[in-house]
Amino acid sequence: MLFIVYDDFLISNLWWIAAIAVLLIAGIFYLVDFLIKRNKKKRSESPKPEIVASSYLEALGGKENILDKRLDKSRIVLVLKDYSLVKKEELEKIGVTGFILMSDKLTLVIKDKAEEVYKLIFSE
Repeated sequence: MLFIVYDDFLISNLWWIAAIAVLLIAGIFYLVDFLIKRNKKKRSESPKPEIVASSYLEALGGKENILDKRLDKSRIVLVLKDYSLVKKEELEKIGVTGFILMSDKLTLVIKDKAEEVYKLIFSE
């Protein structure tokens, strides 16, 4: 008698049970995928500091091209001798998300890592 009631419940609610099972499985796959991608992103964001610093300096036309510098929240503001030496494509490849050129200042927008990049480049 108990099995008949149990079987009737399963049969009458089969669609709901299947839908919940599918959602749980999809959620587990999504969570695993999210964790794997986040872990890969963390590993790829940690290049060697000396390579990054030299890459930034090279893309800005060398250390002698920089007359003045300052950190402003998520931006690095630079005054350069020759703005034509700036290699924007290389700067974008190593993390600069935007450029603002106003009168005699070049502002590099580097979202969350501006302070870290500033310290790497100008630590001497």
